[in-house]
Amino acid sequence: MKAKFKPRRKIKIFMFKAFVITLIILTSFGVTFKVLYNDILVTIDNKTYLDYLVNDSFSKFSLSDLTNLSSTEFLLKYSFGITDFNTGLEDFSLSTPVNSEVETPENTNVSPTVYIYNSHQTESYKSDFAESFNINNTVYLASHILKEYLTDLGIGVIVEENNIVDILNANGWKYGSSYKASRILLEQAKESNPTLTFFIDLHRDSASYERTMTEIDGKKYAKIMFVVGLKHENYAPNLELANALNEKLKEFNPSLSRGVLEKDNAGANSIYNQDFDPNTILIEVGGQYNYIEEVNNTLKVFADILYDYLGEET
Repeated sequence: MKAKFKPRRKIKIFMFKAFVITLIILTSFGVTFKVLYNDILVTIDNKTYLDYLVNDSFSKFSLSDLTNLSSTEFLLKYSFGITDFNTGLEDFSLSTPVNSEVETPENTNVSPTVYIYNSHQTESYKSDFAESFNINNTVYLASHILKEYLTDLGIGVIVEENNIVDILNANGWKYGSSYKASRILLEQAKESNPTLTFFIDLHRDSASYERTMTEIDGKKYAKIMFVVGLKHENYAPNLELANALNEKLKEFNPSLSRGVLEKDNAGANSIYNQDFDPNTILIEVGGQYNYIEEVNNTLKVFADILYDYLGEET
């Protein structure tokens, strides 16, 4: 009788040992995961994360906000202290005037003179680590970065916050009509803010990283290319402006410039709304493989260059 039940007893002992071993493994894994998780929360501190995005441009933030804020909200809030803004996703109305309230540290009553917009608002930059936090770095964010640097220099700036896609959809236009849509916003901005004298359409290119990045004194920058449309008869002032700014850029460092691209392609836009005003420019800051900190470094330089240029013109 004892021999008959011996195999069954061995099976029970084996199953019990297997259960204990499995329990030990799971417990060890849980303890290890908790230790590593807590360690990650400690090591990814505020300064490390923000320095990764835009070096020292950001202030302290709460990690809990990363799960509650969208990408643009997060970066605008903690980079530039902007808490109230139009994401462009709300209902759009052409009758709504462009916000003309501009604040600077020195003077809260500075009239806006520079208007920054993005005919291609969804153009984005590379963002590996940031993707974990649903952060999308776009040319719209770059526009706000440029605004911040210009504002620090005492220049009144408006960034267009209405959504180009909404205008395209409202009129049944395709993506190729983006410049037609941004023209509506240009005219509206000028009508609402007569003091505007300078207009910047900020883009990014789709070229390779090797063509759009340069390193100066150990710091990486996104290169700038000026694009001038020649398919309107009064393009000469636009070209002169682009060449003047490009020369100033090369004075800072020649490697930062990708030059001035003159476009007169048959069947293409090749006007880029530059017939709107002689002081209308299109700049491509970096490309799809550039990081936002590289764009940030470049826009700081460009703000200084534009400040000098505007000072010479007044």
